Amino acid sequence: MADTLAVLAGRIATLERLVRDLSRTSRLANSSIESGAIAVYDGFGTIRGSIGLQQDGTLAVAAVNGPPPPVPGTPTITSVLGGVAVVWDGSFAGGAPAPADFAYVEVHSSTDPEFPDGGALFSAFYSAQGGTMTVPASGPVWVRLVCVSTSGVVSDPSPVAGPAGPTPVVAQAVLDGIISELALADDAVTRAKIAAAAVGKTEIADGSITTPKLVVGELNGDRLAVGTMAAEVLVAASITAAQVKALSLTGDRMAVNTLTADKFVAGTITAASGVISSIDASKITVGKLSASQIDATNLVISAANVNGTVASASTATTAGSAGTVTGSIGAGVTVPPTQLGSGQIPQTTTINGGSVLTGTLDAVSIKAGTINVDRMSVGLQGQVGQKFYDFGDQAAKWSESGTGSMTTVAVTDAMSGGNVMRCVGYIASGYRPDVKIPFDPGVTYRVSARVRQTVANATPGTNQRFYAGVAGLAADGVTWVNITGANSPSSQYWFAADSQGLTAGAGWVTYTGYIKGTSAAPVGGAKPNANAPGQLHANVRFITPMLFANHTSGSGTAEIDMFAIEVVEMGALTASNIIAGAIDGQVITGATVQTAKTGARLALSGNRFFATDAAGKVLAEIVPDDGNGRSAYFTYDTRLGLDYYAGLTAGDVRFGISGQTDPQEEAGVLYSSLGGGLYELLLRSGSDLGNSAAEINLYSETGPVASDSEIVLSADKITAPGRLTAGNMAFGSVNITPSAIDTPTSFTVSGLHVAGSTFRAFVTANTTVPGTSVTGVGATSVTATGLTVWLTRSTAVTTTVFWMVVGS
Repeated sequence: MADTLAVLAGRIATLERLVRDLSRTSRLANSSIESGAIAVYDGFGTIRGSIGLQQDGTLAVAAVNGPPPPVPGTPTITSVLGGVAVVWDGSFAGGAPAPADFAYVEVHSSTDPEFPDGGALFSAFYSAQGGTMTVPASGPVWVRLVCVSTSGVVSDPSPVAGPAGPTPVVAQAVLDGIISELALADDAVTRAKIAAAAVGKTEIADGSITTPKLVVGELNGDRLAVGTMAAEVLVAASITAAQVKALSLTGDRMAVNTLTADKFVAGTITAASGVISSIDASKITVGKLSASQIDATNLVISAANVNGTVASASTATTAGSAGTVTGSIGAGVTVPPTQLGSGQIPQTTTINGGSVLTGTLDAVSIKAGTINVDRMSVGLQGQVGQKFYDFGDQAAKWSESGTGSMTTVAVTDAMSGGNVMRCVGYIASGYRPDVKIPFDPGVTYRVSARVRQTVANATPGTNQRFYAGVAGLAADGVTWVNITGANSPSSQYWFAADSQGLTAGAGWVTYTGYIKGTSAAPVGGAKPNANAPGQLHANVRFITPMLFANHTSGSGTAEIDMFAIEVVEMGALTASNIIAGAIDGQVITGATVQTAKTGARLALSGNRFFATDAAGKVLAEIVPDDGNGRSAYFTYDTRLGLDYYAGLTAGDVRFGISGQTDPQEEAGVLYSSLGGGLYELLLRSGSDLGNSAAEINLYSETGPVASDSEIVLSADKITAPGRLTAGNMAFGSVNITPSAIDTPTSFTVSGLHVAGSTFRAFVTANTTVPGTSVTGVGATSVTATGLTVWLTRSTAVTTTVFWMVVGS
């Protein structure tokens, strides 16, 4: 029997040694991968790479789902022949090192510093040490860099460098002197190459121009300098109508009174000849131009040639009918009220304000529905001039600089009207050029937009952010004034929606912001509180609606149902302005509500709800937080001047006074009576307590008890007949079976809630053989929520270990 036990003991020892050796040996020491790959996961279960045969048949170590790489440092660019030289020194923003999964850094260029289309990808730096490359360019460009990891994850773009353009091959100063007289070919200079009046009589040699050198009709007024051809140079009767080019002989070429009516053949000057526009009163001798020389059908009446008042209907219709009067009736030409009858002024006639006598144009003379709000200009305080509404039916009037499109589309589920403004792709700096609302810093404006995302970006949840607010314009109505005062449509006032991420299919969302006043340094961001409106830059004089959709460079679709800018009155609110029942289920913040202004009353003010007596003394109050994370309830006894306190933490009473009768005070003792001389709570003070200045006694609620059954709290002692528990203490026990002889084995305790900031653990084994079979116990990882208990034995016997955690 002894030999059998020895053999078994030897086999067990051999098996233990083999198991120990096996646990210390690499599990892949003599392994291989057959037609597959090993997947590598991180601590969250996300695959981060694979080693072995890939899906495309290649053998590689492939990385996926890596973190975004750091942003490359700002490149430098200089002009070179044919383009710009881009230099990257291998640095990253904030001094970050090159990522371990670095693949390359892309070089993007654009002719727009905002890179609205992402820029053109030219090439890349494939070394984290950086380098230099030349980007071809025909004009000024801007350059930025993007880092790409081996997982294909891209970083945010680097700061933009530029602009810079190519170096010219030949300097302009050299070009200016290249062409000399000898470089011109014979007959290379034609009439079209000579500027008007460039060749004067001093540049032409005497006798060098003869008749054969002049082409018929080629010597025009614009080829002769003023005063260079005098009358004595011309042969008498040598210039006839055939030698004069049409429209080349104007009034400034004729002396006053030299051209009289008898010089014109009857009927040769008509409105179609174009000559009439060059003849004014200074060119016509008095009495030389009579009505018989003017064809009434070709006389155009306009503000430029009609002066005075149309006296009667007969003089206004001498041409046959009112319909033959064309042109513009401008300032200074007065039309009496009798001439504004039905049908007397055709629709093609333009009437300026100076043409209408004050008080002559009334509502009866205006066709109903012909004057729209956008044709009216009213005062700053007027309701019409301070409101803008777009219910999705004016997409054609919006302008934007992105790569997307804005169109009006009819939908059945629009919240307002039957149309939406559909924004497909990236909409950047979308605004209304035709809307310039005069900004009055003394009133409050409300900006609202209702939007929904109907189609997600190619990568859902990315690049589908929404901005809504206003853009500022200077006094000229053209120059941008953004939040820094710069002339740029970027960084405008996104007081309604500031980079709000939209979710496809989430339905309509309304964003609202408020504006009032100006500042030299306004603060951006959404301003949804009318009591804390956003301010515009001090140089803003006009505002126009502005929005971004699918920001930045998204491919999704957003629909805008409503965009509004309106003035809201923020006057005082009195009881007479509130209709009974008008406030229902609303939240009112920061107000004081009380049953009376003074004396006995109930009042809700700030964080206090309290009651006072007729003298105004507070009798009781409730506050939501006493500053220590507790709700608190205070009462005041006006007879005794005593305070009673009940504090709540997480809804549990931690200390309180209760009883069948009111609390009373006798001989320095405050108690809550149960009747029959029994107390629940006794607070005492006096010399009979010895060294204690005060004492608190807690009694049983069921009847008389012995003095040693009470809980006494005083300055020098705490006594309690029962169990003592505290929130900063936790204790228990665990059963541990050693995994091997003389090998420390642990057990983790969790789910504790120990109060305090510093925690200590105490453990002991329930054993009769400490120091022999039980060679040690311990604790690690002690926190408010748990600890790890350790046991070491020379025998594999299950042992109970008691533990306690104390917080301080």
